[in-house]
Amino acid sequence: MTSLSLFFGLLMTVSNFTSTTVTTRPLTGYDTVIMTQQELKFVELVNKERANRGLRQLTVDPLLIRVARGHSHEMGEKGYFSHHSPTPGRETALDRYLAAVTERPSWALIGENLFYCSIVDVDRGHIALMNSDGHRANILEPRFASIGVGAFRDSQGHFYVTQMFLAKTD
Repeated sequence: MTSLSLFFGLLMTVSNFTSTTVTTRPLTGYDTVIMTQQELKFVELVNKERANRGLRQLTVDPLLIRVARGHSHEMGEKGYFSHHSPTPGRETALDRYLAAVTERPSWALIGENLFYCSIVDVDRGHIALMNSDGHRANILEPRFASIGVGAFRDSQGHFYVTQMFLAKTD
């Protein structure tokens, strides 16, 4: 029987920041996914926090990037900010991950952090996540091995970010 674990971070809304712009020039490609500068910087900041505490570096997982981007895009397009999606079959982070995999793992631990801001500010987003117990717990969870970050900017400039973390056994 398949056993799955689900680990959620807390929600945080951040506002009142200075202005900046989104750069869409991709920096690094993983598999068939090209990461934006903002997505890559979130990964680098997470791995820096982990390295400072003697934890292993997380590897970028292209599937997690696609799932995270999908959730960020959906939140922006549907105008909500939540770990819980109104889309049937994709209500939770675990649902979204399992819908994307081709082969269901025998065990998986999923973590999800969300960040929203009226402007794009990766450093402020990372600081806000680290200042939240639940979000920091996801970033520093020693069992996690992989990360995917998906960022989306809506037509009004609102910046939605989903960080997904994964530990699994096949």
